[in-house]
Amino acid sequence: MPHNSERRNEDQEEPILAIRKKNSWKEDFGSAVERERIAEAIGVLDAQKTAHAGTPRQAIKLQAAKLIRSHYGESTPALYNTAMALARSESEGAQEVGLVLLGQLFAHNPEEVTEIILKLADSVNWEVREWAASALRRVIGGHFSAIYPTIQAWALHSSPNIRRAAAVGCGSAADSCSEEECRLMLEALTPLLEDDDPYVRKNLGAFAIGDSLMKEQPALVAEWLGRASSHARAQWNVAMALSSAEAAKHFDLLADLLWQLAADSRNVVRRATYKAVLSLAKRVPEEMSALLEAWKEDPARSHVSDHVNAKLR
Repeated sequence: MPHNSERRNEDQEEPILAIRKKNSWKEDFGSAVERERIAEAIGVLDAQKTAHAGTPRQAIKLQAAKLIRSHYGESTPALYNTAMALARSESEGAQEVGLVLLGQLFAHNPEEVTEIILKLADSVNWEVREWAASALRRVIGGHFSAIYPTIQAWALHSSPNIRRAAAVGCGSAADSCSEEECRLMLEALTPLLEDDDPYVRKNLGAFAIGDSLMKEQPALVAEWLGRASSHARAQWNVAMALSSAEAAKHFDLLADLLWQLAADSRNVVRRATYKAVLSLAKRVPEEMSALLEAWKEDPARSHVSDHVNAKLR
């Protein structure tokens, strides 16, 4: 058994060795990038895959993108070429790193960048699709006029993955867009209100619209929702937007929509309306209690009052 001083040295070395082992991927990746051995760098990334997504953790991918930028410089042709090589590789982790870089390199070759984002937005890997939507967000924020026709086209695309990317990309880009740009995005997304694909509808009303666009442009979104068609799925999306946490902050803008929804007798709309009203009743109880009380005596809306009050007991 080592004496005390030796034991202290061992104890001091263990965390150092742990840190070195933890960061060894970074050293290996950085070395490969410096030597411009992209295939080798991709191999280092692939060794960091998680079982959950089949790609490295987010922090690793962002650090990898940072190392590449540091080596090639910001917005250089060499950086663009490397980003395209990563995005076109067979490695899903490398594709995501490429998307991080390409989201800010759109001006180098708009057609080529749009093409690769489209391809990866339709990936079989759900996480790659997320990073593709994030790349679209960056392009929207920096090159709105140039990318807007693409948003319009993607909202009508045959693939639900691409339609969903249009919705998520627009929603997440709302905080970097002007009021007029947000208005145009809403108009582009209008056909998706009637989209019945589960992947699209799961991400549209409650998230892209309710959580994101409504946060930035509540009056604009309220007016747009008020013009939604009478299609059952469109009204379902209106209700889902009203179920978001942001909706409670703008109750005065949305009360008329809520009144309209409460009288809709279609089951798909009714279920979403129950969810919206219950969410609002928990977040703005004073405003909703008065409304629910009034609905008790309204034959068209009493079912909403009965359902929500039962849930609140």
